[in-house]
Amino acid sequence: MAILIQHRAWNRDFRNAGLLSALLLAFSGLPVLTGAGQEPPTPASTARPPAKPAAAKPPWGRIVMVGASASAGFTESEPLGGPTTPQYCLSRYVDAALLVPHEPVRNLAHAMFFVNAEAAGRYQIDQALNARPTLVIGVDFLFWFCYGDGPADKDRLQRFEKGLKLLEAVQCPLVVGDIPDASGAADSALDADQIPSSEAMSAANRRLKEWAARRPHVVIVSLSGFMRAALANQALTLHGHTLEEGKTRMLLQSDKLHPSPPGCAVLALAVLDAFESGRPAAAAGEVRWDPKDVFRLAFKPQSEPPGHPAKQLSPSVPAGK
Repeated sequence: MAILIQHRAWNRDFRNAGLLSALLLAFSGLPVLTGAGQEPPTPASTARPPAKPAAAKPPWGRIVMVGASASAGFTESEPLGGPTTPQYCLSRYVDAALLVPHEPVRNLAHAMFFVNAEAAGRYQIDQALNARPTLVIGVDFLFWFCYGDGPADKDRLQRFEKGLKLLEAVQCPLVVGDIPDASGAADSALDADQIPSSEAMSAANRRLKEWAARRPHVVIVSLSGFMRAALANQALTLHGHTLEEGKTRMLLQSDKLHPSPPGCAVLALAVLDAFESGRPAAAAGEVRWDPKDVFRLAFKPQSEPPGHPAKQLSPSVPAGK
């Protein structure tokens, strides 16, 4: 509890102080987690036009992930990162789920995204385009364009438009998450004034659907559905694998906001399932669909060589039926 209170205090301090230095530290001095280890970010380009993906690459060839803490990896026991934080990194689970050859997923997401969503988002999109991706994944990219400061619904929706505008630069396939109801985290990770009204959440999701409908390369993954099922401990079915009622609360951490390692496995598969559903030429055998297998392969100390059996340091994903 003390850690959660401290995390909320840091959150509030960053917002109240408007610390530009903290933003510069977060996006210039700290390493970025990637599927292949840690990699320092390169300076953002402001002059280079959006790069087009290489035509010969399959959609899985070069995946880039953008977003906030749920994508970057966050655990309440290590709010500033630590030895186990990489095990919460969503890109590790996407890598583990893919059966086809691909470059390690590059994860540009960062837990400090909330400090200034527009600046962070612009930086990440610029870096993503410079990488010439074949697929961009932004599960929680839009979250802080609706949540955060600005209690009036109109302010939140205006900020949400800015997030969509940044995503317009992505011309390759894009999977983006919708806005979930995270009001349950008001007693842990979020301040009450950071949480939008239910009307604002609904309006943002309607706008996202409208925006995506005009862009055939965009697919929406239901982050809201994932969180709703987990918080209610309801059954969740994904590509033929059902997690039974009473066994899904473990997919979220106790802060009711961030996915647990088993939750990362399920969320990664939800992203891939959403993307596959929109591909008329999707081939069989590209994805490992069993969440238990994905968890087993991805949840292991980063120093272990590939193929080393995962240690059971957290609850395993319940078996599908």
